[in-house]
Parts: sequence; C-alpha cells; structure tokens
Amino acid sequence: MKETDQGESHVQTATTGFGRRDFMKMGVGAGLVVSQALGSPLEAQEGTRAAAAGQGPRYNPAAWTERERYAGVEMTTRYGWKNDSGRASGNGPMDDTSKRLVEYIAGFTEADLTPKLIDACNNTMVDTIASLVSGFESEPARICARLARTTRSDMKSTVLGYGIVTTPELAAYANSSMIRHTDFNDHNSDMIGGVLAIAEAIHATGLQTMTAIVVAYQIDQALGGAGGNSEGLDAGFYYTAGVAAGVGKLLGLNQDQLANAISLALTLHVPIRVDRSNTLSMQKGCSTADAARIGVYCTLAAKEGMTGPSRPFEGRDGIWDRLTGPYKQLRLPPAPLTTVGLTGFIKRRPAEGYTQATHEDILPTVRAWVKPEDIAAIHIEMSYSGWLEIADPPKFDPLNRETADHSMPYEVARALLDGDVYVDSFTHDKITDPAARALMQKMTVSANTEYAYGQTKMTVHNKTGEQLVKETVNNRPGLNAGAAMTAEDIVAKYRRICEFIQIDKAQSERGLAQWANLRAVKDIAEPIQNLAKFGRPLAL
Repeated sequence: MKETDQGESHVQTATTGFGRRDFMKMGVGAGLVVSQALGSPLEAQEGTRAAAAGQGPRYNPAAWTERERYAGVEMTTRYGWKNDSGRASGNGPMDDTSKRLVEYIAGFTEADLTPKLIDACNNTMVDTIASLVSGFESEPARICARLARTTRSDMKSTVLGYGIVTTPELAAYANSSMIRHTDFNDHNSDMIGGVLAIAEAIHATGLQTMTAIVVAYQIDQALGGAGGNSEGLDAGFYYTAGVAAGVGKLLGLNQDQLANAISLALTLHVPIRVDRSNTLSMQKGCSTADAARIGVYCTLAAKEGMTGPSRPFEGRDGIWDRLTGPYKQLRLPPAPLTTVGLTGFIKRRPAEGYTQATHEDILPTVRAWVKPEDIAAIHIEMSYSGWLEIADPPKFDPLNRETADHSMPYEVARALLDGDVYVDSFTHDKITDPAARALMQKMTVSANTEYAYGQTKMTVHNKTGEQLVKETVNNRPGLNAGAAMTAEDIVAKYRRICEFIQIDKAQSERGLAQWANLRAVKDIAEPIQNLAKFGRPLAL
C-alpha cells in the first residue's frame, strides 16, 4: 500500500499502479478502489477484448467512450477523495485544458498587442463594421431588433442602425446577426458583436476592446486548431468560448470565474452543423450570433458567481468524452499572425468561401469567352466538402438568400449574367430569375476528393461545340479564397457598402476613422453611438 502523490488521498493503489492523476482521468476521483487486479493503465486494451484473449479486464484510460474505458471492470468507491481546489462554491479542480486557457487569458495584457496585432485588429474591425452594415435591414436583423426592443437592463447596449438600447446579450445577438447575414465577413468576427456589447455597457476604451477581441480570436483559434474532432459541430461551438474569454477579460474576471464562464458557455451550447446543410434557413446567419449571445450571458452569470462543470473538457461525459476526443495540439498562443486581418480570410464578395477563388480566377475568363445565352453546358469539379455544402440537390433550387449565397450553381449563374455578385445579388427576384434558372439547368457539379478548400475546375461548352477549361489558382497559402485583401481593399469595401446602404458620407467617414484606429478611442460607446442609427430603415 502507498499514498498517492502529495499524500492527499490515501488510496490503496498497490494492485493497480494507479496514481491520483490516473483516477482523475476516470472522472470519479481518487476515492476509488478497483476490486480486481488490473494490468498497467498505460496498456490501451479494451476489457472485453482482453477477456476474450484470456486476460483479466483492464481499465483503459486512452479510450474516450465509457463503454470501452470501463469494459469488464468491477469497481467500488470509498471515502478518501479530497477536493483541494479552493474554488468558489466548492467547485472541483479544473481540468488541465481549462487551466491552460484561463492562465493564458489572465496573463494576456495590452502590452502583448504587437504592432502587427494592432494593425490586424484595426483591419478586422473595419471589415466587420462593413459586413454589419451590409446586413442591415435584412429580415433576420429586423426580427432581432424587434426582440431586442422588448428588454431593457441596467447594462445598456445598442443595436446598431436601429438605435435600440437593450441588454448586452440581445444586442450581441442582433449585431452579430447583421455581421454574418450577407456572408461577407471573416466568420470569426461573429464574436465581435458580443465583445462590443459589453465594451459599450462598461464604457471600455478602444485599447481594452481591442485586447478583448484579440483574446477572443486567440482562444477560438487555439481550440479550433487543437486537433479535436469537430465533425458535425458548427463553428459557434468554439465561438462561445472565445466570446466568454474576451468578455471575461473586459469584466476583469479572475481565473476561477473565467473557467466557469467558458465551461458554462461550452457545455450549454453545442450547435450542430445542420444549420448549414440542405435547404438553409435564417439560422444559417444567426447561429453564430447565438454563440455570441450565449458567451455574453454565461460570462455575466459567472461574474455574479454562477459555477459551471469543473472539468468540461477532460471529465467523464465532457467535451473530449462525448464530442471531440482529446486535444493533442492545443497551442497558446495559436499560430502566429501572418496576414492583414486576424484570420487572413477577409472576403472580397458577399458569398460562400468555397466560391471566392472561382469568382476571381475562373468566371472573368468564362464571361470573356462566351455569352450566357451561348452556353450549352457547364461542369464544375470542386472539393468534396465544398460540393457537399454548396452543390447538393437543394442548392439547385434556392428560394431564399441563405440557400442562394451557399449555392455554387446560383452564384455562377448570377455572376455570368451580371458580371459579378454583390449584396443585392440575392433578392427574391434575382434568385427566381428565369435566366439564372435556365443557366443552372445546364450545370453539373461533382466532387473531386483530391481537391483542397476552394480548388475548382470549370469546363464550359458553347453551342458551336467549342470547350473552355479553367481552374483556380491553387498555390496560394492558407485557404484558397482568391488574392489576399490589403488594408486599402478593406477600406474600399467599407466605403462601397456604406454608399450602397445610403449612410451619410460624413457619418461613414467618421466611423471609418474611429474603427480603423481603436487605440485612439477613449470610450468605445463613441463609435457605437456614431452608427447607432444609419441608413433608411423601415418601421419595425
């Protein structure tokens, strides 16, 4: 018999070779005694298979399903486990992943904002506000605005464009819905609506807001790149953690509270990918806005003392166990920044990411070669994941914006007819345009399992029997979404959208100066109030 490490738990382990950490991985703690002589816990062998081979059942900590982990093992528990975490309300010890996250968040300061990060954040903010403006007056935005005006709180946050003052979580939902609606943003910036809602409510400086946004991006990217299996989950799953991290930074939460905020946000919000599959609904643009809402709400709850599961990642029935499997590549900070924005995926067109390079590399050549009315057939090859998302059968009959801007055949038809796609390419009249439908009927799309993200080949036949084959440029670094945007490109994008939505030029230029230089902003409420009302909204 021996004591476990640090003499804390007084558990008999001679027959098992278990230490305290091994018991913690089991999820029931160090007060557990196994009634059979087990083999080494490092031998990753299922109990049922071992029994079939004539061996005794073994506990298998490397397995991440309960059935495999405890297969054939009889267990008995007794008094002895000690909760020495010292966390609020008697909460249990953090798992290692939570601890790494909150230590990083707490340790990140404004001094860590390198010139490169500051420039990237400013570029991202200008692009995000441009995307928000482009989503103004959409039906989902109007629904969110109507919901927002039903609720008030002592913490005041604004729904941009409509001037509605509401709770931070409802402002986060409405603003992030507008940011994502036209599919014009980098997608991760869906989180920014949540950060801005709290920043406005507490009158944070621009520098504090920037720090919180960078933290949100860092946590989202670290978790997304950690090597877990996220198949079937929507991107909003990790956005909740990013928002909780950024908002928690703004609110000055300690590590215990940060861990609770992230735990609550993740374990209460598990969005599945169906909101981006088949025929699409308004939820396609609003699902990640809901992640922003949840992140804000759970962080406010943690600030007030609400606790969440202590081991959301590594505990029994936790994220690793039930969803992703173990993270093997968690890096904090994540990979270093290399491009003009925080993600490097800033869009030139309000369209699905898989189509960006097609619009840039292929369609101008096709338009120069043949008139739409002289096309006999078009065949498109693209990656399997892209084909599954934007070329499945429902994408050949889109009846709303959400499905149309995720339809390869519709986007190709619209661009061939109009010369390009823009915010107004997805109205009902254009979606149902007979000329576009006629072109779509001439298209077939197939998956090429050798193709990477954004890689496309288009074969076009004209009515005289001639053929054109054109491919995307496939040697770009990162996601193949066309040539990378520059800071000047982003400013031009912002100005074009503001003009399209008919924002007063002095108002839009004042906003550009503020969002492009957050370090100079003393109170983030100032640029928010500048855009509290804009354009020509109809009555809600």
